[in-house]
Amino acid sequence: MIRYIDLGADKQLNEIVFAGSHDAAITGGKRNAKTQDLDILGQAKAGVRLFDLRIAAQDHGDAHGNGREVALRAYHGSVTKGKAPGLVRDLGATRSVDAGKMSLGTFGMGLDKILQDAAAFVTAESSEFLLLKFDKCRNWPLIAEACVTLLGNTLYKGTGNLNTTSLRQLAGKVVVLFTGEGIRAVSSRYPVGSGILEIRSLKGKDGDKSYTPTFHGMQYYGKGGTKLGNLFGDKIKENRKTQAAIMRAGAEGHPDVIGMMYWTSTGLLESIRQRNEKQWSVKNVSRLNQLWREGLAESIETRLARHVDPTQHAFGNVLKAFMPNVVMVDFADAQKCRTIYGLNHVAATALTDAARALDDEITQLRANLATLPRAHRG
Repeated sequence: MIRYIDLGADKQLNEIVFAGSHDAAITGGKRNAKTQDLDILGQAKAGVRLFDLRIAAQDHGDAHGNGREVALRAYHGSVTKGKAPGLVRDLGATRSVDAGKMSLGTFGMGLDKILQDAAAFVTAESSEFLLLKFDKCRNWPLIAEACVTLLGNTLYKGTGNLNTTSLRQLAGKVVVLFTGEGIRAVSSRYPVGSGILEIRSLKGKDGDKSYTPTFHGMQYYGKGGTKLGNLFGDKIKENRKTQAAIMRAGAEGHPDVIGMMYWTSTGLLESIRQRNEKQWSVKNVSRLNQLWREGLAESIETRLARHVDPTQHAFGNVLKAFMPNVVMVDFADAQKCRTIYGLNHVAATALTDAARALDDEITQLRANLATLPRAHRG
C-alpha cells in the first residue's frame, strides 16, 4: 500500500504529490453519472488522499411522527429543493432539513458511510491522513454535525495554514474542509479549532485571490471541467490545454499554494468510464506525466528568474516551487495512484537538479561580480 509518510514525516503537505478523487462517493448510477468503483475505504487503501464531495439530503418519502425520513448523501447532478422537518438517518435525530429528489443525475454513498470509511482508514493506518473537501453542498450545519460526531477522535482539530502543515502533524487524522459558503453557515457553532477548516480556491471568480500565510485551512489553485458540448476525443485535448494554462498561471503565484490538476472531463450523455479509460491509455498517461513535469519546470524557472540575487548569501525558499500537488481522477484505483505517487520522485529529482544548477550559476555569478570594480557593483 502507498504510504505518503515514507516521503518524510517532516514534509509539508504542499511538498508532496498525491491522488485526489473527483466526485469521490458516486459509486452507482448511469454511465454519464458514475465516477468511482471503489468506496472511500477502498480508494484510501489504493492511495487517494483528497476526496471531492457534494452532499445533499435525499428524501426517502417515508413519513414519521416528526417528519419525513431523509439521508445525507453524495450527489452528482441536480436536486430539487424542499425544506421541512425530517428524521436525519445520519444523526438519528429530527432536524429542519432541505431535502429533495434527484432531477438529473444520481445520489451516491451516504455521508455516514463516507465518514465511517475515513475514520476506519486512519485508525488502521495511523501514519496516514485523509482530506475531505465539501463543496456545493446543502444543509451545511447538519454535515458539520455529522463530521464532528462520526469522526470523533480521528477528526483533525488543528488550526493555521494547512498548506505548510507537516505529514507528522496530520498523521492518523481526517481533515474536514468546507468552502467559504459552508464556513459562513457553521462558524458560529463550529469556530476555528473545532474540526471544520476552510478550503479556498485562489482561481475562484469571487473574493480575494491572494495567498494568505495565516489562513486557517487550505488554499489551492486549480479548476476542472470541460465544455459539455465537445465531442468525446476533443474533451481530452481540451482538458490538457486547460490544465496546462492553469499550471502556468499558478507558477506565477506564491510557491506555498497547493496546485490541483484535473485529469478528468465532464459531459451530459457520454460514458465517464469510457472517457476515463482513454485518458489512462499508455499514450495519455505519458501526456499526464509531461503536463505535470512542464508545470513544475515552469514554476522552477519562474522562481529562479524572480528570486535569485547573487549578491545575497541566503536564498531562503527559492526552490519551494509551486507544483501540481493533487491530481484529481475518476475511477481511482491502485495503478492510477501509483502513477501519481511516482511524481514525487520526479519532483525530488527536478528540484535537486535545479539546486545544483543554481549553485553552479551563483558560484559563477559571484566570481564574475568579484572581478568588477567596486563602483560598478549593484
